[in-house]
Amino acid sequence: MMEFGIGLNNYKGCWDDAAFAEQHGFSSAGFIDSPLISGDPFTAMALTAQATSTMRLGTYLNIPTLRSTTVTAAAMSSLNELAPGRVFFGTGTGYTGRQTFGLNAIPLSRVVNDMNEVRSLLAGEEIEYRSGKATRQVRMINKAQLENNQEHPIPLYLAADGPRGLEAAGSQADGWLTTLHFSQSMRGTMMNAPEVFEELFGAVKTAASDAGKDTSDLFTCWSTAISILRDGEPVLNPRTLDQAGPMGMFAFHSYGCNPEIGEHLPPFLKDRLDIYENKVLSKFTSPRERHYQEVHEGHLTHLIHGEADVLTEDILRFMTLTGSAEEIADQLKKLHDKGLKNVTLMIPPQHLREVVVEIEERIMPLVNG
Repeated sequence: MMEFGIGLNNYKGCWDDAAFAEQHGFSSAGFIDSPLISGDPFTAMALTAQATSTMRLGTYLNIPTLRSTTVTAAAMSSLNELAPGRVFFGTGTGYTGRQTFGLNAIPLSRVVNDMNEVRSLLAGEEIEYRSGKATRQVRMINKAQLENNQEHPIPLYLAADGPRGLEAAGSQADGWLTTLHFSQSMRGTMMNAPEVFEELFGAVKTAASDAGKDTSDLFTCWSTAISILRDGEPVLNPRTLDQAGPMGMFAFHSYGCNPEIGEHLPPFLKDRLDIYENKVLSKFTSPRERHYQEVHEGHLTHLIHGEADVLTEDILRFMTLTGSAEEIADQLKKLHDKGLKNVTLMIPPQHLREVVVEIEERIMPLVNG
């Protein structure tokens, strides 16, 4: 059975939205780790743990440079006491959690190292801790938390799309998280996403098998946005732009922070860069070298002024699950057949409950029968 999850931006009341989603068939919630544009994920997860009873909760995604592995492990342990057996740890190289600082993604080696340190700490093992020039061997001492972690182990998931990341997800993590956006084979979410998923998951499974792991136990999760079209409704309509538009802008936001990527974008994105420059970037008050302070203002929540003029039908159907209920369900069934276990949907807060009910009524029955 395909699991459905939601991604949350740690806004006030997101814990109540998570409880609402749980009541309507959603099984997981992932919390953004991007301090300059969203609230604190661990505060939001703690309140969500108290508001829910079955929903799995975790970082989506933890960014290693934002806190030490000791702090991260302690926070995960505390959460695991609040929601034993319902906690997962997702980590990655960073998107808004780095770009909003004007920084590039973290090297994969650092992410994998920190992930393994968190695993060791949760298991009560020693790690090498550095503070300035001092190096010390440290371990967690809280016996109650350690016993709870052993009774209810926290799985560690790695977000990856490139070859080295896929290998690390298979060989060293307990699961693989993906957007599928960065694969050169990708022609669009509503086109060949199942085939791209199968190709990338094949690399993850090969690495897991080579490491002696049971590939059937690997957790797989794909994150995207969604807008279910109504009968006769065009793709470019105000409701769909509100629901799926924020994720449709991801490539442009990355371009706003790093213009050098423009030449590498697909033609249907590259052709809209001039419009993005004129309608959006030219209106910013910050100098070009500080556009990273403004481009992500509406991250996963809303379109900022001028962005709706940038988006096209091709962009929305490439970046998001935008289509009829039957089209969307068909893609999800194919993805599930290829090994996808969880689809986590990034729904703007103002539309979350409406879309959750629509998914429960129009998508879940078609996907899971």
